[in-house]
Amino acid sequence: MPLVWGIGLQAEPPPAITAILVSEEGRKPMNSMRFAELLCTRLCHDLTGPIGALANGAEFLSEEGFEMQGQAVDLIATSAAQAVARLQFYRRAYGRINDSGEASLSELKKLVEDYLAGSKTTLDWPDTHTDSSGISISYKMGRLLINLILLCTGALLRGGNVSVRITANGTAKELQVACAGSHVKWDKALDDVLQKKVDPLEITPKTIQAELTRSLAEELHAEISLTVDEVSMEFKVRQPLQAPETNAA
Repeated sequence: MPLVWGIGLQAEPPPAITAILVSEEGRKPMNSMRFAELLCTRLCHDLTGPIGALANGAEFLSEEGFEMQGQAVDLIATSAAQAVARLQFYRRAYGRINDSGEASLSELKKLVEDYLAGSKTTLDWPDTHTDSSGISISYKMGRLLINLILLCTGALLRGGNVSVRITANGTAKELQVACAGSHVKWDKALDDVLQKKVDPLEITPKTIQAELTRSLAEELHAEISLTVDEVSMEFKVRQPLQAPETNAA
């Protein structure tokens, strides 16, 4: 049976679905220094791959009699491009952003495309769900979107597809970030953090991504829900149009 839950949902769930409403009561906020330490640890881990490949390529070139200089140069160029794409992506996910103003959806889409380039994961984000359609979201909502994409790509063990849809009606703006692949693995530890079932002291570099995502949704006064099974996963975020945004990010 697929896992389904929601935070901040007002309507009663259907009979076969369990909706979990999370309360702040009894849960201490995470120390800001510890939060920064965990994020830095996660960031360094994710950058180790392309930067390590850069070092390997440079080492090959320095070896006397090395006959594959072309391949070494290609390795350096590819790894450098991957490192730059990841740094730009993580800067948007983790870095300081404007407290007001609108994000460029076309720019966010390009960031995601560059981040996924060379991987086994493709992106499905139609232009009808970017700026050209007249849809707009805040910088902080854009940051939430990037973090949801990170959670989705982390669950695609063998690659697959990530899709993004952004809509608005008279009462709310909605994000839909989904992924599908031959094997989707959603860690229960991440699930527990998103639902505030974990003490902040028990959050690790592996689960800090979920804590940041949850915090961003909370600051946006947005409802977030998740449906996941063995081959697909879908986040839905709904932000009422009149919801105030806090500036704690």
